[in-house]
Amino acid sequence: MNRRCVVVGELVDARSVDDRDALGTSLDAGVGRANEALSEHLVAPFAVLRGLDEIGGVLTNPEHCYRALRDLAEAVLPVEMRFAVVYGEIDVGLATEAVSRMDGPAFHEADRLLDSLAADDSAVAFADPDVEPWIRTLLADQLQLLSTLKHGWTAHQTELVRAYRRTESMQAIADERGISVQTVSQTLSRANATQIMAIESNLESALSAVWGWSP
Repeated sequence: MNRRCVVVGELVDARSVDDRDALGTSLDAGVGRANEALSEHLVAPFAVLRGLDEIGGVLTNPEHCYRALRDLAEAVLPVEMRFAVVYGEIDVGLATEAVSRMDGPAFHEADRLLDSLAADDSAVAFADPDVEPWIRTLLADQLQLLSTLKHGWTAHQTELVRAYRRTESMQAIADERGISVQTVSQTLSRANATQIMAIESNLESALSAVWGWSP
């Protein structure tokens, strides 16, 4: 069985965005960051599949999927995204290494989950028949919480949180941007960066505990 992790995301109400060119540029940047960060775990790189409305990629398994979800979702804030993460079978185009040429039960389940998420106004759903439903629900709820906490981020806050993840130093960010450490601290505090990063760390540990054993 050719089981892989299909990740499909769609932008919520993207058609209502006035500057779609800017949105597309931001989305492309998020796709690039996700692909660079996950290069060792990619079966098919993330790519825009349908205009600006849908993004997809394939990973070896769901263990590292949060990095992709994070990079893609944060790239387009304040526009929201929803994601389906399905660990299932791909029976068409697996050797092509191109998500646009792949198909199979995992993709069909991802489409079904996205429709369900839209109806429920939820952000994320997981599918894997080998994982207890309550575990998948807890993981999805944690991602929903993160999505809610980040929804109010400004572009400036998003950039500084991204820099803080990279450098882990407020002084380095201040020096790099020519602003005071106090300004950096206040911006990160308003974004609840420390709390969010702690939740992210716990989530990634949980994903590793559930899927880290997968081949």
